Amino acid sequence: MKKLILSVLSVMLIATAAYAQPKLEIVGGNSYDWGKVTPKDSPLKTKVKLKNVGTEKLVISNVKPSCGCTTAPLDKDQLNPGETATIDVTFNVGSHAGVNSKTIRISSNDPNNSTVIFRLSADVQKAITVSPGYFAFNQMEVGKEETSKVSIKNTSPKSITISDMTKSPSDMKLNFSGSKTLKPGETLELIAKVTPTAPGYLNCWVKLKTNSDEDPTLSISGYGSVKESPIFNNK
Repeated sequence: MKKLILSVLSVMLIATAAYAQPKLEIVGGNSYDWGKVTPKDSPLKTKVKLKNVGTEKLVISNVKPSCGCTTAPLDKDQLNPGETATIDVTFNVGSHAGVNSKTIRISSNDPNNSTVIFRLSADVQKAITVSPGYFAFNQMEVGKEETSKVSIKNTSPKSITISDMTKSPSDMKLNFSGSKTLKPGETLELIAKVTPTAPGYLNCWVKLKTNSDEDPTLSISGYGSVKESPIFNNK
């Protein structure tokens, strides 16, 4: 009988030990969405609570955001059963319109879920959108004119005036000068033409002013790789 009791107790102790373990839970779920925001709202901030819902001490070994535009310091990295820790999240959404998404990788000694991915998102609303966000020049060659274009769209409910354009290089040709007022939903196609004079990497930019409080300045960059020409002098 004693042997049987000891055997039962041993099994119970083994079972108890098997279930005695740390367990990480993110309070409120594994994602956070700020919804619709504007660039002026950046940086976005929130607090993420981590809880040890297990029966042993939880050790958080690493909290790693997906890129430098997100910071996530942790107030403590060891949690007894029932304790919580806080991640102070700061999210710089940048200047591009649309959904911005980032992640935070959380590593711990939770044996069943050693790495948890927490997802962040925000839908950036802009008064003016540029699509694509840059001039891309393909198959460039010394002495050969190349063309690229972008679309500038007024996505606000009010008319917006674009004016005071500056550019680099100065000999870049554009189909726009002076000023233009875009009605809500209206689009301006901006066409750029460049004739490279030397092989290598070409950089260019166009800057425009607007009367929009949300987007007072538009800055559009451009790039391209220039090959030597068998005809023109390659400086």
